[in-house]
Amino acid sequence: MAGAGEGRWRVAEGEEARLTPAGPCAAEVWSRGFLPLRVRSEAVYRLRPAFPGTAVVLGEATYEVLSEMELPEHGLVVYRLGPWPDGEVVRDRVVYGRALVRAAEEERARALGRERARPFRFVLYPLVGLLPEDAQERLCDRLGLYSVTATLVSGLVEGLGTLVLLALVGRASEAGRPLAVAVSVPVLLLFVLPGLGRAFSAFFLRETGGAVLVVGARDLLHAVGALRSHYDRSFVPLTRDAFWERLLRRDAVERGPAGTLVYRGLVAHLTWDASRRVQAGRDFWGIEPLAPGLERGRLVFAYRLVPLADAQGAGPEVREAPPPTAYADEVLDDVRREWDAFNDAFAWVTCLLDGPVQARAFDHRGGPRAARRPTLWTAGFGSVLGLYLLAFLPSSAGDPLAPFVGLFAVGLVADSVLRFLAARRGRYAPSFFRFVLPSDSLRPERLAFHAHRDAERRALAAARGEATDA
Repeated sequence: MAGAGEGRWRVAEGEEARLTPAGPCAAEVWSRGFLPLRVRSEAVYRLRPAFPGTAVVLGEATYEVLSEMELPEHGLVVYRLGPWPDGEVVRDRVVYGRALVRAAEEERARALGRERARPFRFVLYPLVGLLPEDAQERLCDRLGLYSVTATLVSGLVEGLGTLVLLALVGRASEAGRPLAVAVSVPVLLLFVLPGLGRAFSAFFLRETGGAVLVVGARDLLHAVGALRSHYDRSFVPLTRDAFWERLLRRDAVERGPAGTLVYRGLVAHLTWDASRRVQAGRDFWGIEPLAPGLERGRLVFAYRLVPLADAQGAGPEVREAPPPTAYADEVLDDVRREWDAFNDAFAWVTCLLDGPVQARAFDHRGGPRAARRPTLWTAGFGSVLGLYLLAFLPSSAGDPLAPFVGLFAVGLVADSVLRFLAARRGRYAPSFFRFVLPSDSLRPERLAFHAHRDAERRALAAARGEATDA
């Protein structure tokens, strides 16, 4: 790239900036497509004040984007720049160079891929909606789809389509009816109920999830080591597992001028706005939210904390700063209160769920000891129910459903025994049948994740200059 002394900064063919002191503006930026630069908006009397354009750094000088002009015949976009106004606060500042152009080229490629996928959305939605949540979110982000809509469409196709197919098999012939009755129970458990359940969760709760068989096959391949792919959960978009993992990461803290601190994290700090005051010991800090931005595929949220004077009017001399986990502790405290309210009546449900979910629900109450009593009660009930079903199997030997009932009863007894042993050893004891429980839809697991997921989608759309329907 050319030096500042030449008055020209060339990044690639058709991508350059140059000083134009003899022209109608101080400098120009030429590009083969649109860049993430905002044009200055003039004041509208009594309605809206003037808002400066993006601050662009060329060499040692800072310029303001004044206008944007597209040249279709040349396939170029020209941005005209003027000197940065004296006394104007710099809000959005970018340095012209390879990093800026590379990010714009990646976004153009993303937009082109979404445009090519648009005519095939009617096929992509039901297929993409079958995938596990993490793969579904990433693919929807790449193809320009909405993951909640993909889950809804896929669930309806899976549930209603299977019901129609089952009805057609039963009506094909009289001989086919016993076969339809025999397969109706596993079909209902594996396709119809999970599919309609996913559609219900997507429509009413805006949940994202994949088909039971697809998710189960992925988990089985991971368990046997045949599938080792693991994506970095710090990259966008935000999934449920990524949210809990990012929440446990400490914010990066940088010191600024006049005793200020800048906290940078991978989740939006929803309660950290300009009206919030954060207390650390006897000291108080004001919050100035900064614009989030994409950094190497990660959406980073930044907040400047300013020391405040005390009630006696002393200066902003502080001796204690909020810990890097201040916001995460605040969110987790709310989640624990939600779990406490839920477990007052439904601890027997919580003790059936996955180990990480039980940890969030019981760790602050003593860990596995807090879940021991409901675990033993549910394990005892499961074993009694399984033995009861097994005791009645001989009298229904001609029933086509008997093999499935027997298999379920044996699984129930085995599951109860394993959970009983795990509880006696002081461990959490999730049930094998936890996949039929809507743990993701429970209020303690849903509220915080949904709020931060929606905040990331809005911030990501703003950073990319897109519209969002989330």
